[in-house]
Parts: sequence; C-alpha cells; structure tokens
Amino acid sequence: MYLYLYDSFLVNPKYRKIIDRIENRIMALSIDGKVTRLTIIKNAKEIVTEQLKKGIETVVVVGGDELFFETASAFVENRGVLGFIPIEPSSRMARILGLPIGEAACDVVSARRVQQMDLGKINNQYFLSSVVLNNNDVRIKCESSFVIDPLKSKLIRIANLDWIDFSLITHKKTIKKEISNPSDGLLELVFEQSGGFSFPFFKKKAYKKDSLFYVKNLRISKAGEEEITLTVDQTKIMKTPVTIEVAPRAIKVIVGRERMI
Repeated sequence: MYLYLYDSFLVNPKYRKIIDRIENRIMALSIDGKVTRLTIIKNAKEIVTEQLKKGIETVVVVGGDELFFETASAFVENRGVLGFIPIEPSSRMARILGLPIGEAACDVVSARRVQQMDLGKINNQYFLSSVVLNNNDVRIKCESSFVIDPLKSKLIRIANLDWIDFSLITHKKTIKKEISNPSDGLLELVFEQSGGFSFPFFKKKAYKKDSLFYVKNLRISKAGEEEITLTVDQTKIMKTPVTIEVAPRAIKVIVGRERMI
C-alpha cells in the first residue's frame, strides 16, 4: 500500500500540470494509494510514522530534496520503503539515486528496485545526506581514539549520501571520489580544499588538497571560544558540541538503474 506525500510548494498553480501527469501515470501503473498534502502546520515525520504504523508499506515523497531528507528519519524504527518523485530539475538526490524528473519517476517507483542504506545520527536526530560546517576552529575526535585539528579547510563535510567532491593530488596521480557510499556502515569525513591537517601526537604536518577519512563515529567540539554552526541535510541548523555516528542499514530506498551509488 502506498502513501504519496506532496510537498507544500506544490500548491502553487504552476505545478498543476506536472501533478496531473504524475497522478495519471500512477493510475496507469496501478500503484495508486493515499495522498497527503503537506502544509506549513503539518509535520512530515509525524505523518509518515503514523501511516507506517497503520500498515503503509511504501511512502513516496513528491517534491524536493528537503522533504525527502525529512521523511527518511521516520523509517528508523518502522518498516517500510521510501520512494521519491522529484519535481525540480535541480534536485541533487534525483541524480544520485538515478531518478528522472516528474512523471517518468513513477516507473522507477513501480519497478521497486530497493537499496538498503545507512543513516547518520547527530546527537538525537537522524540525517540522510550530510553535515557541513564552514569553520575550521574545531576539534574532531574520531572513533574515541584520535583527534584531528583542521588547519586550512574551507569546508568540512560528514557525508552519508551526498556529493563529496573529493580530490587528492599525489606525486603519482589524482584520486577522485564524487559520491559517498551510503551502504558501507561508514561515514565519509571530508576536508575540502584543505591546506592540511595535523595530528597532535605527530610532529609533522601533512599537506594535501583534500583529505578523506572513513569513520563510524566522531565528536565535534569548538576549539575557540565561540560555538560553531553546522548545517544538517542542507537545511537544519545545529551548534557544537555534537556527536555524529552511523546507523547501519536503517532505511530502504527505491533507486533507479542510472543511480550513482
């Protein structure tokens, strides 16, 4: 049984035609179900949690990446499958998951190709994509065993399912990695465009363009006097200190054949 969760911005009349095409395609594929239209006063996570407990097997987000991320956390303690019909061509998740825009994504939902994925957890909240901070005045303790003090990183990203744009230049070759792996039980900790990093227990400093670590858990605290702001799943704002860890195989997501993961 399907639940289609419509993003709040779809009330705009300019989306009427694309919604009509999506609904016609859903009917043609015989994957119709209950429709819930979000408003600013409705909480997506609460709605999805309630419907999963009532027996809904598949929740399909119709809209943007932000709602897709918000909905994902409802699956941690509930069985079910998460699908996505992206509306906007700018959707990052559409490209990563191999989903076409609009009604063509209905065919991917119907094919029901499912991949089990990890979620990230920051303090008591779950995230699907990544945590980002633009301030290197922090201390990062990984696996409760070693500490990294970023020096010249312009951006620090802790990724579960996201673009990480990693590029490491060595004397032999350039190593690149674009997408984090959401199914390996690890988070990618990336220092983008860094001048380097130092390990307190080593005397030498290693200088690289980018730096990449694979971790299961880490703690970020401020190194200076001010709290540092972090952006979670591209929209939520939190402040240090935070503990971040991976929740392995916490969610099932419908993906397309052209997926990048």
